[in-house]
Amino acid sequence: MATGVREIERKYAVEPTFVLPRLGEIAGVVTARTRRTVSLEAIYYDTDDLRLARNRITLRRRTGGADAGWHLKLPVRVGERDELRLPLDADADADAIEIAEGHRHTPPTEFVDLVAVHLRGAELLPVARLRTLRTARRLRDATGTDLAEVVDDQVSAQTLGASTTVSSWREIEVELVDGRPDVLDEVGELLLAAGAVAAADSSKLGRLLGPLIAAGPGPDVPAPPRRPRRRKPAGDVVRAYLIDQVRVLLAADPRVRLDEPEAVHRMRVACRRARSALRIFAPLFPAKAVAHLDGELRDLAGALSAARDAEVQIAYFDGRVARLPAELVAGPVHETVTAHLGTGLAAGREQALVMLRSERYFALVDSLLDLVRSPWRGLAARPAGTVLPGLVAAADRRLARKVAAAAALPVGPERDELLHVARKQAKRLRYAAEIVTPLYGEAATALAGQAERAQELLGIHQDAAVARALLRDWGVAAQAQGDPAAFTLGVLLGLEECRGRLAERDFFDVWPEISGRRYRRWLG
Repeated sequence: MATGVREIERKYAVEPTFVLPRLGEIAGVVTARTRRTVSLEAIYYDTDDLRLARNRITLRRRTGGADAGWHLKLPVRVGERDELRLPLDADADADAIEIAEGHRHTPPTEFVDLVAVHLRGAELLPVARLRTLRTARRLRDATGTDLAEVVDDQVSAQTLGASTTVSSWREIEVELVDGRPDVLDEVGELLLAAGAVAAADSSKLGRLLGPLIAAGPGPDVPAPPRRPRRRKPAGDVVRAYLIDQVRVLLAADPRVRLDEPEAVHRMRVACRRARSALRIFAPLFPAKAVAHLDGELRDLAGALSAARDAEVQIAYFDGRVARLPAELVAGPVHETVTAHLGTGLAAGREQALVMLRSERYFALVDSLLDLVRSPWRGLAARPAGTVLPGLVAAADRRLARKVAAAAALPVGPERDELLHVARKQAKRLRYAAEIVTPLYGEAATALAGQAERAQELLGIHQDAAVARALLRDWGVAAQAQGDPAAFTLGVLLGLEECRGRLAERDFFDVWPEISGRRYRRWLG
């Protein structure tokens, strides 16, 4: 199992003759102790077209120093990366093949899995070797706390493969340890005043491979179009939104595999947002592509849902039981609920991982990337201000029709199902209004807010309906087994019935406000 650290650092380029300033002059720094100089060597792995480097991901095998091992760095935001580490003996294949002056080792299976969404079948090869002579200084405060580490690196680097490029340079790297973030600013100001300059590349590998990366196709997800305008193509507005969702999906992928909190939720929401955009603005895209992506995104979200739903439900029922008066809690209610949902949680996680490791998933990613890079034709090339409001209005009308159909039915399962459908349509309307917010500002934001009100109330109604079905089944099973928890499960069932009907009542009470004309004047 890999261990991980959050890496927050800044890099500075310096001349060979650069003299490091007195770091003890920084406020709060009592000692700037110099560690012994160490020699490091790292072999970096990537595809022949540098897919990892193009997406700001690095995979290396380092020897020398205290952190020798396999390192995988995943971007978080500018200046921050998560570094995962495995020991040197984690090679997927212990047999070494002689390459140049070193050895080729097979990267650990665990790390290959974490970058699979970018590899999509491509082979990992050694692409660079870096040798670094490193002198580090630890900045400590009066309590002995390590605030930051400043390393002075003399780097010798070469590319590996068909052609070889050799270069060398010196750089200063400042990494936050346990200090406050502004320590980095203070150290940076001192270095800049001494003649250092902010490094153009965020990593040593980026500096070495920079020309090759610049000549390539760029990151998987393209940059969004410039700020959209009403007179610009309608497709640009939707493309910018889809690019954001694809970026979220790809960023969440390794986090889901690592079982990080909220990662499944982020990926599932990205699927739903992308699917909603394609459905609402379907006339802008080829019909065949929309139908294909709609089904694939639906199935991906479905594969992710079981684990997420079980996780949420366990937390919800635990909270419900904790708020009950003690006299209403009979038997091992928590254990009963966890026994039912825990199995679903484990099975759901496995289902999600099977999907993420499938060729079908990688084909979906390729299709999404093709879509956001495709040129616009037909309706998508027409002005956004002419095309998009009508499509948002159509989504609004669909919601109104679904609510009217539900209102015409008596309280019961059929009405519940129609309200569930209306909830999904309210969510689509919300997303549609959010997509055009860059064009229509507060007017679109207001409509999105009303759609969200509808979505939240109908979401409570649907959550209660799902909880009722679960509690009913669990209660019947507990009663048949003579489990005293059956009583409390019955109490919870009654509370969920009440919660659902109150949410239903509240929704119809506020629907006249939600559907008011004043939120829709801008639709024309």
